[in-house]
Amino acid sequence: MNKFLCCLGFFLLFISCSKSNKKTEPISKSIDYAELNSFIQDSLPILSNLDPNYNQVFNLWQDIDVLIKTSMMPKSDPRQLRFFIESYKLEIDKINEIHIPQVLNIPSVIGRFRVFKTEILKTKTNTLNQKNLQLFKYSLNKIFDSYNILISKMNAVAKESIESKKE
Repeated sequence: MNKFLCCLGFFLLFISCSKSNKKTEPISKSIDYAELNSFIQDSLPILSNLDPNYNQVFNLWQDIDVLIKTSMMPKSDPRQLRFFIESYKLEIDKINEIHIPQVLNIPSVIGRFRVFKTEILKTKTNTLNQKNLQLFKYSLNKIFDSYNILISKMNAVAKESIESKKE
């Protein structure tokens, strides 16, 4: 009986050790930040700027500084980019369309702003790994494109507003 319990103990020990020695795949591979940096510098579109000639129009919008903060995105360290985007999500989400000045408060600007805001908010950074890096790059590209379209429209509307006042 004593030998039986001893053999049973060794058998259970052997089974429990063999189960814990299973090799598991790593959950996620680390991101190649050099590749991400290269993508940011070489593949993303250059961000447009608000035309300084129309600052009198743009400065009416209290949240314009939050919007312009997007231009800092390509300059940030790729290892910190996801944290930048997460904090930017909080800031951009606080922008209320009610505060858009009358000159810019037209459907084409509001619609483009909503698209830009949506692209920022739907970017997934909390699960960023090598597996979904391509999706992250695609999201960055969509953010940059929607930002450029918004800024282009804002410049056009501001120019039109200034020219109509001169007449």
